Amino acid sequence: MMKYFALIWLAVLIALPMNVSAANSQPDKPELTVICEIPVGDVYERQPFPVVVTLRSSTPDVVTADIVTKVRMLKGEPSTFQTIRDAGRSYTKQENGKTYYYFPLNAYLISIADKGAYEIGGGEYSIGIARQVVVNDPFWGRVRSQKVEDFKVGVKSAKIKVKSLPSVPADVDYSGSVGSFTIETVLPKGDIFIGEEATAYVVLKGRGMLEESTLPAYREAFTQGMKLKSVSESRDESFDHSTGEMVSEIRLECTFVPTERDGVVIGEISFGYFDPKIKEYKTAKSKPVQVTVKSTTAKRDSMSI
Repeated sequence: MMKYFALIWLAVLIALPMNVSAANSQPDKPELTVICEIPVGDVYERQPFPVVVTLRSSTPDVVTADIVTKVRMLKGEPSTFQTIRDAGRSYTKQENGKTYYYFPLNAYLISIADKGAYEIGGGEYSIGIARQVVVNDPFWGRVRSQKVEDFKVGVKSAKIKVKSLPSVPADVDYSGSVGSFTIETVLPKGDIFIGEEATAYVVLKGRGMLEESTLPAYREAFTQGMKLKSVSESRDESFDHSTGEMVSEIRLECTFVPTERDGVVIGEISFGYFDPKIKEYKTAKSKPVQVTVKSTTAKRDSMSI
């Protein structure tokens, strides 16, 4: 069996075209550049924006890309600097009649609290390129193989300008968040009885970053014919590569106890934010939710049946 596989491998080696002199000659050094790509223009204070660290290569034979030193803010301080799990897919570009290969390596989501001019870069990567070589095998003689050659490549910096937010109008209770958001109150299906715990969900979501300390003003909404007992909070964040935007969500699980049977309403909940696309302050508002409350007598009757 081993002899059979050896004959097959020998046939493959003989069939491979090989120019020994060309393979032994020193290959050209590939053009390698690591850049910081910022796919947005100027941003506002607290507006999250992506930075994609991308390798530009004259060869597609890139096999490794390891961080030597991580990129950082070279000028100024960020208020947030988060890693995006998926940096994106590779692509090609035609430049001056030549094909270049672009490999997104790492991506970050950054926001800056104060206006000014900022710079991002300063890192370094070790890039491994597969090279074709001819080696002297003690059994087969001169055969073609591959080796990985490492190149240290510094990261070219990128600059971005952060603009100040306009003055907040008197009729907007600004939360400090920048983006575009909606808010709604969701009451799950099921019977609700007077004097017993029930649950409603307040869901705030949209494109942009929701500050960690930011919550919608929900307490006043749970005062009409009920008492708010407890609230638990959960948050979720993701990155939409198709738009280059952060997607955020806050979900509040609100436990309340109806104190009356009639006129029980979860009131309107509002959330003020700045929309950078239309350059205006906006207020998202939820619709009031009517709560149908049953008596505990009805519950006892249903249980006895």
